[in-house]
Amino acid sequence: MKKITYTVLLSFLFLNTFAQVEFKKSDGTIITNGMIIPFETVGSTAYLNFRVKNISTTPQDIKIKCIGLVNATGSNFELCYGGSCFDSVALNGVYPDYPNPLAPGQSNPSQGDHFVNFNLGTGGVMDYVFSVYALGSEANAITFTYRYVPNLSVNTLEGLSNLGISVTNTVVADDFLFSAAAKGNLSLYNLNGQLVKELNFTEGSQNINLSNLNTSIYIARFTNAEGISSNVKIIKQ
Repeated sequence: MKKITYTVLLSFLFLNTFAQVEFKKSDGTIITNGMIIPFETVGSTAYLNFRVKNISTTPQDIKIKCIGLVNATGSNFELCYGGSCFDSVALNGVYPDYPNPLAPGQSNPSQGDHFVNFNLGTGGVMDYVFSVYALGSEANAITFTYRYVPNLSVNTLEGLSNLGISVTNTVVADDFLFSAAAKGNLSLYNLNGQLVKELNFTEGSQNINLSNLNTSIYIARFTNAEGISSNVKIIKQ
């Protein structure tokens, strides 16, 4: 009996120690540890609005720390939280840099708190990695990545005509069909900006088998011999 009681007590202490912060998008979607949230654009269409909530039984000063910058300097990246808006973020910067405690059960009061990137970069994937934690409990942080993927900026089908590309189907069961006026390169990216397939094609009709790819949305990027590219979104069933 003592062993059972001790186990229950340990479980309670574990939950009380680790369950301190709830972090989610403003639409209610929970942001889990390790999540990557990709954006194809910058500015007004790239807002990540969020809510943080103290789900512990004691007041908590919940902080947001920038713990990683990949192909980014942190400039022209806006973070609004704790009653302030910061127009850039710095590696190892903690926001806000003043006390901002939340009572038990309280969420950040502003519906407008957000992350947003205004930096176009130089064409590569840009990662902004943040941890969200209660001050004094950094080891229990929720870590996520705000990712800008310029390769996902999708053109219209008409834009491909300048490359001599005519796409037959953008909803794909097994085979992706298109014709090309000249040889070139095709790269397929998933919505995290990861390259999942790449091949060179020749002039004429093309039949590319995609049956090994998971059901999802992908970006097909066509590049001609001069290095000019155009993209189209395809849906793999």
